[in-house]
Amino acid sequence: MAPVISVVVISSTDSSSVIVKSSSSSSCSAPKNSKHDCKWYGLMKGRTAFKKKKKTPIVLFKGATTLEASHGVSWTRVGLLGKGGFGSVFYAKTRTIINQNTHLPSEMAVKSAFMDHSSSLKHEKRVLCDLGASPYVVRCYGDEVTHMANGVKIYNLLLEYCSGLSLQRQIRLSGSGLADSDVKNYSRDILRGLKYIHCHGYVHCDIKPDNILLVPGFGERKGTFVAKIGDLGLATAVGEECNYPRGTYRYMSPELVRAKKIDYAADIWAFGCSVLEMLTAKPAWPYTEVEDLKWMIGYTDEVPQIPSNLSDGAKDFLRRCFVRNAAYRWSADMLLQHSFLFVN
Repeated sequence: MAPVISVVVISSTDSSSVIVKSSSSSSCSAPKNSKHDCKWYGLMKGRTAFKKKKKTPIVLFKGATTLEASHGVSWTRVGLLGKGGFGSVFYAKTRTIINQNTHLPSEMAVKSAFMDHSSSLKHEKRVLCDLGASPYVVRCYGDEVTHMANGVKIYNLLLEYCSGLSLQRQIRLSGSGLADSDVKNYSRDILRGLKYIHCHGYVHCDIKPDNILLVPGFGERKGTFVAKIGDLGLATAVGEECNYPRGTYRYMSPELVRAKKIDYAADIWAFGCSVLEMLTAKPAWPYTEVEDLKWMIGYTDEVPQIPSNLSDGAKDFLRRCFVRNAAYRWSADMLLQHSFLFVN
């Protein structure tokens, strides 16, 4: 049986701490032997009365000597989802036993970093707050600071958990590219997300399959996934000066590599690279060295090669994304009207 998390809250007159323990079965299970019913129900009644007492536990956990053990007031880290330059991402579950009135969902993705290295996460929080809610952008539920037993502070960004994980993972599992219908659906989702972000004055600056997350669809999309844009740690207000190219070189636009110019069109180029990757399961550029990528993207007239076996609609759609002159590159709104995305 999978371990069940049980929580014991110690009165503030003692150590005012929350201790999370793991047990092989739930202690709330009813006894199978009926003669113990009175004793069991008496115990449950006492526990219910105890839980109704309002307490504000301090986020200090016994043995919390690592980031992984630094849980929140009303949520617990369950497992590691991944690591990046900003920190680590954890799958977390809400402990409603402590806070019945929590605004948090039962599942979350928690991005965490040591406080001294949390500037990227704090920036992402500010951007997400400015953007507000969109069906095509990963939702933010707020932030929280937790402490390890040695006093080290951890900054945590509380985000929507996307159970379909990343678009990159889906592409990798496909082997040779996604189904045509999936490519069209995900492309529409990403473009709607980009249109929303751009309408709020931001450039994402790091659009790529790794940063596109999937959630279960509903209605006409039931049984499939809906794509959401995540990881806005590099997002920048349009027109803001930048002393270095932002993003991942493989997905950068010519003007971003050459002139460090940040504009909406840079996201469209990166989106085109991502669509090509969805269709072929191969990166848009065959190079792995940064210097090769910088030269090819920024200082030649080359564009990513579009395979001849793609449909005419897909080819034309990609060409609209891969215009080297940013002024003539199609916008997200224009691409949403392209016939390639129409449902047959």
